[in-house]
Amino acid sequence: MKTTTTVWVLLLALGGCDEKKPPLPLAPSASALAPSTTAPGGAVVKLVVDAASVATIDMPAPKERIAARVQGGGGRLDLVPGDLTKTRGAVKLDLLTLATSTFEDGRDADQTAHARTWLEVADGAEGKLPDDVKERNRYAVYAIRSIEGASATDLAKVPATKDASGADIRRVTLTTKGELLVHGHKVDRDAEVEVVLGYPAGGQADKPTRATVTTTKPLRVVLGEHDVKPRDAKGKLAKEFFHLLGTKVADTADIRLELRAHAEP
Repeated sequence: MKTTTTVWVLLLALGGCDEKKPPLPLAPSASALAPSTTAPGGAVVKLVVDAASVATIDMPAPKERIAARVQGGGGRLDLVPGDLTKTRGAVKLDLLTLATSTFEDGRDADQTAHARTWLEVADGAEGKLPDDVKERNRYAVYAIRSIEGASATDLAKVPATKDASGADIRRVTLTTKGELLVHGHKVDRDAEVEVVLGYPAGGQADKPTRATVTTTKPLRVVLGEHDVKPRDAKGKLAKEFFHLLGTKVADTADIRLELRAHAEP
């Protein structure tokens, strides 16, 4: 297996392995998350999450600060304008679109290929992973189970302002409490977000036509909980190289989300 400095630094960041400390316990296994349904009561505005949604990933490692981006959004948000705490929904991002920009040159292509292989969403350079494995791991999914700490719960009480185009917007901040599914393992995760609802000029507060949801604090993912480990060019676990990882390394990735959605036709 080819072992360049670049490959090993990314391996350190993704694997978070150190023979001197015990492995992190795996999060519970899951093939999917249970549906996220709105609490009873209140009119619902259905918003469709679109492919313009992105996640940016920051992974500080000892020698390099790895940067990556994921896009290809999907899912839906069931917004309850009269009581935002009843809002539910689930969003997903396509890990097959993951691309690194650590170097901003040709080395990113190799780094990207290795990252996708270790997440088991793409074939290794010299081997093919089973199609069902790749499809099972393809999406990172977040399902909202509850909402707390909303700056306002009724959009009718949020004053409208104007965006650069002259359209009306209303802003709220809140914390979603939910479940995150990555690589076949689910964990409970909170996300602190700002929600910007968009309307035509003079639009009613309970009839937004679009929304942008942006994290105000990074969502931290512990790679070890999701069993993300280094793999060789054939897509097989590279256990024989774990002995090279003798220093303490970060085993987390900080994720920032910018989700875009539009009202269901």
